[in-house]
Amino acid sequence: MKNPIGFGTLVLREFYRFTRLAGQTIAPPILTTLLYIFIFGYSLGSRIKQIGGFDYVLYILPGLAAMGVVNNAYANSSTSLFMARMDRSIENMVSCPLSPIQLVTAFIIGGLFRGLLVGMMTLLVGIPTVHLQIHHWPHTLLVISLSSILFSSLGILSALWAEGWDQIATFTTFVITPFIYLGGVFYSIHMLPNFWAKVSLFNPIFYLVDATRYAVLGHSDISYWYSLGFLGGTALLSYLLCVYLFKKGYKLVR
Repeated sequence: MKNPIGFGTLVLREFYRFTRLAGQTIAPPILTTLLYIFIFGYSLGSRIKQIGGFDYVLYILPGLAAMGVVNNAYANSSTSLFMARMDRSIENMVSCPLSPIQLVTAFIIGGLFRGLLVGMMTLLVGIPTVHLQIHHWPHTLLVISLSSILFSSLGILSALWAEGWDQIATFTTFVITPFIYLGGVFYSIHMLPNFWAKVSLFNPIFYLVDATRYAVLGHSDISYWYSLGFLGGTALLSYLLCVYLFKKGYKLVR
């Protein structure tokens, strides 16, 4: 590896960015999960009872973990890179003896750590509160990691495209959030009319949520391996696109 010290320093910088503000980056998603558990889980759960053989509050917990991973992995890489573009510190990075792969990977590792931390803490909160039992830990770690890589990559793409903070927020508000809520976090697509169940298959976040639910509970609406393949393929393509744009220097320097 070329310049491992520089690469390691950039990774530590990304890790330090969100850990030093844990009260703003880590604690809120956990608090939000607890609110969802107590408000949606127990209030709606008393009416819905079970989905797929699981209590409703248990059924939605993997989706809540996936939602936290998506939002935090995206937020970490998008804000980090966009801020570096705005204050021109990105110029120092690209002038260092670091390859585009190393630069992209460092940003993504930051999002990966944050996504993993939020996702796993969300699930760990569920163990004492709703007696969650993880079906398969290695698969859970794999799915959360791939989800973090995918949305860290999308965060980089968004930061390169955006010209202002409002555009970063617009993508979150009008793309990510609707896709999350329509991605099966709070319901099974088998509960939908046939037409809308088929429409849900065009929502990429559905595959992420469904794969997470299988890894955590052992239950899924479609084949876990199909969802995992889709998730891995899109994560790889997004990563390679980021590397390509960095090689081209696309909007790195204002």
